[in-house]
Amino acid sequence: MEYIARVVSNVVWPMFIPFLLLLGTYICLQVFFNIRQRITTKGKINYKYIIPQSTVALGTMMGTGTVVGFLTGLSKLSISGQIYVESIAIWALLGSIILIPISYCETLISKVVRMQPKEYIKVFISTKASKLYVTSLVLLYIFAIGGIQLSGIDAVVTTSINKIVSLEFNELQRYMYIVIPVIIILITIILKNRQSIFLRILVTMVILSFSTYLLSFFIFLYKTQEYIPIFVERIIIGFKNPVSVLFGIPLGLIFGLQRVIQIAEPGLGTLALASMKSNAKPREAALISSILTTVLIVISVLVTSYIASYGLSEGIINFSVNGYEKLVSYFDTIISVTGKFGILILFTFIALSALTTLLGGYLVLINVANFNVKNNYLVYVGLLILGGALSVFNVELVFLLLEILLFISTSINIMALAMFTEFEWKKYKIRNLEIRKAA
Repeated sequence: MEYIARVVSNVVWPMFIPFLLLLGTYICLQVFFNIRQRITTKGKINYKYIIPQSTVALGTMMGTGTVVGFLTGLSKLSISGQIYVESIAIWALLGSIILIPISYCETLISKVVRMQPKEYIKVFISTKASKLYVTSLVLLYIFAIGGIQLSGIDAVVTTSINKIVSLEFNELQRYMYIVIPVIIILITIILKNRQSIFLRILVTMVILSFSTYLLSFFIFLYKTQEYIPIFVERIIIGFKNPVSVLFGIPLGLIFGLQRVIQIAEPGLGTLALASMKSNAKPREAALISSILTTVLIVISVLVTSYIASYGLSEGIINFSVNGYEKLVSYFDTIISVTGKFGILILFTFIALSALTTLLGGYLVLINVANFNVKNNYLVYVGLLILGGALSVFNVELVFLLLEILLFISTSINIMALAMFTEFEWKKYKIRNLEIRKAA
C-alpha cells in the first residue's frame, strides 16, 4: 500500500504543479484585471466579519501541519539529494506568489455565486466531480490531516514525559494511552456543545496556539541569533543548486507547494467555505482570506525551516529516521535551546493547535457532507481512529495519502474556478449595484 501511494504521489505531483501554476495564473489574471470590477463592488474590511470567517479558516489551518508538514518537505528534499534543504523556504514563498492570489479568487467567486465549493463544482463541472471533491476533502481533513495532528500530539507528549521522568512508550502504548484519550476528548467536546459554543472554543484555541507558537520561536531566535546569517547563506546556496525532476521542475518547488497547500490551503476550497460563515462582501471576504493565507505561510515556512536548519547543523535532527523520530528530534532542537520552559510552550502549542485542527475537521464534515448528526459522529470517529492508528504505526503512509488527497481536492476546485472565469462569470454581472444572477 505504501509503495503504491508513493508511486502515485511521485507521478501526479510533477505533472500537477505546472497545471496548477499556469491555470492559477490564468484565474488570477482574469479575476483581478477583467472580472472583479464587473461582478463586485468596492468595500472595506469590517472587523466584525473577521472573527467568524477567520475562526473557521484557522480552525482547519492552524495545526501541527505547520510543523510536521513542512518538516516532511525538508526531509523529502534531503533524501532526494538536495544540498542545503533550507532552500525550500524560497521555493515555497515563490510558489505562494500564485497560491495566495488563488485564495483571494476562490473566496471572491464563492461569495459572488453564493455557493460553497461543493455546490459550484456541481454547477460548473458535474455532480460526480462534486461528490468526489466532498469525499476527498472529508478523508483529507479527518483521516489524513487528523492523523498528522495526532502524530504531533503523540510526539510532543512522549518527548515531554521522557524529558521529565525518563519514561518511554512502545507503539501500542502510545496509541492506547495518548491517541485514544485525545479522540475521546474530541468526541466529548463535540457531543456536549452546540455550534455557537463550539465556535467560541475554536476562537480561544486559535488565539492561544498562535500566541504560544510565536512566543516559542522568538525565544528560540533570540538565543540562536548568531545562526541567522548561516541560515540565510544556506538558503541561497541551496536555491542556486536545485535538484530537478520531470520537465526540469525543482523538487524544492514541488515539495514547497505541497506543504503550502497543506498548511494554508489555497486552492482547496476551505477558505471559500469559511467565508460563507460571515456576512462580509465578496472583496472583504477575499481580502481576509488572502491575509490569513499570507500570515500563515510566511510564519510556518520561515519558523519551521529555521529551527530545522539549526537542528541539522547541531546534529540533533536526522532526516534518515522515521517520521515519528524526525518530529521528536525537531522538538529536541527547540528544547535544547529554550530548556524546560520550552517544553511547556511546545506542549501548549502542539496540543492546542492539533485539537483546533481536529475540531476544525468536524466543521468541514458537517458543512460539506449530507449526513445526519448520527452519521457525522460515526464517520468522524471512524476516520479519526483509523488515522490515529496509522499515525503511530505507519505515519509515512498517512503523508503519502495526504498528498494524493490534496491533489484530488485541489485539482477539482481549481478546474471549477477556471470554468467560472472562462464561461460563467457573465451570468453574475452587477445590476443596480447588487450581485445577482442575470436573467
